[in-house]
Amino acid sequence: MPITTSYSSRHAVRLVPVWRIAEEIRTYMLPTRSAPLVVLLAAALATTTCGQVEEAPTAPSSVPSRSNPSPAPAPTPTAPAPAPPAAAAVGRIQVTINPNPVPFSGQPITDIASCRDRSNTWFYDQVLRETGGVAVTVTERVDSFDGAAGSRSNPGLQVPANGSLTVRTRWCSSTASAHTAQTNFSGTDANGRNWNTAGAVVRLMAK
Repeated sequence: MPITTSYSSRHAVRLVPVWRIAEEIRTYMLPTRSAPLVVLLAAALATTTCGQVEEAPTAPSSVPSRSNPSPAPAPTPTAPAPAPPAAAAVGRIQVTINPNPVPFSGQPITDIASCRDRSNTWFYDQVLRETGGVAVTVTERVDSFDGAAGSRSNPGLQVPANGSLTVRTRWCSSTASAHTAQTNFSGTDANGRNWNTAGAVVRLMAK
């Protein structure tokens, strides 16, 4: 609070309030002829200015820099599954008879002992065509006459892939009546697979 002391009507001293005084202010009155004098002694003054002293501002806290996140690596493309291997081709034989029916011939067959005394004969071609795209080998031939199977033989014929081979066929009989004949073929192809084909039934015309 402000302190005011008067020592005469002519002289008045007004004291300014003092803040932050570390010790108590002591007032002494000294006798004098002219006028009393007020002496203000301060043991220690921390400051004589009004207001407050602010602390020095602190440096702003460092904020970690925000860097852009690294883009995620692109996924590695998955290789497509390999296509399953194509099934291996299989050789096939298709048999065509030319002509069919077969007209009566009567031409003697002299190079075969069983036909020398049989004058009733027939001649035709069997065309073997490979249709599977793989070369084949004919390892067995079975001829049938009037439904009765004859002996088996191994002709050892080679038919190229998508190629053809002609087998000349002839028959002889003791009778000049109509007959039927058929030939079945079998063997292996170039891939080692077995195959077999039943030929068409051939009509042998009567004399």
